Amino acid sequence: MKMKNEIAIITGSTSGIGKTLAKLFLQEGAKVAICSRNEDKVSQTLVELKAQFGDNVIGIACDVSDPLAVQNLVDKTIEAFGGVRILVANAGFNLSYGPFDCLSLEAANKEANLVIGTNLIGVINSISAVLPHMKKQGYGRIITLAGGGADRPLEHMTIYSASKGGVLAFSKCLALEFDQNPDDIKLNIFFPGMIYTNLMRNTCVIEEWKDEDEFREELDLMMKYVATDVEESCKKVIPYVLPSCKSNGKSFRGFSLFKLIRGFRKVNKETRKLTQSKKP
Repeated sequence: MKMKNEIAIITGSTSGIGKTLAKLFLQEGAKVAICSRNEDKVSQTLVELKAQFGDNVIGIACDVSDPLAVQNLVDKTIEAFGGVRILVANAGFNLSYGPFDCLSLEAANKEANLVIGTNLIGVINSISAVLPHMKKQGYGRIITLAGGGADRPLEHMTIYSASKGGVLAFSKCLALEFDQNPDDIKLNIFFPGMIYTNLMRNTCVIEEWKDEDEFREELDLMMKYVATDVEESCKKVIPYVLPSCKSNGKSFRGFSLFKLIRGFRKVNKETRKLTQSKKP
């Protein structure tokens, strides 16, 4: 087991990427604290994981945009397992898909506060809460999640992209600071790829811009040609949370760039066919 004696906190881990990482870490022998804003989802996921992994997993309801809730998560993990060696700051979501200029001032402000509050401020809160413990023990492995729009423009997900661009910039800057201190604390940035998770399922297309059914047709094409298998993507994280990891500030992918480019070409081709077929 590669992760025996490791202790990890994974935020946003009752579904999707976070839950998959939790299972992989537990399978490798780690103790894991899972969390989500929804207490019922935490309870349900905990029952499922405990059936297989017993007391190696705990679950705590936590809204990562709330610093007190995040501190409680860290404290409860240390109380249960005796420490924290790994943080995967995974929690994130998106609200809408469509052109920014279709959002009213009120809608844009609400979405920015919610999305940036979770995706960026949640990462800052999570690292800030766990860092004193990692510095005290002189060791830690931190993974943040960038994604669509973080390092290049992404159409129709402007606020989400801004949040992930912020995560990337914050992570790179903090990794530079880690390079300048003697502790063995490493931070690396995971680009998981396009994966069909609740982030996509729960994203609403802006009604003034496009019909929901049309959006879902396009999404189905992207999932067919571009999507990455969640488990295969998440396996790429494990080398970066082990003591043997020497990388710091590195961005790494859970997907094939070649497959992504080829897939989007196919999506564009099929989308044009759909558009033509609907013309009177």
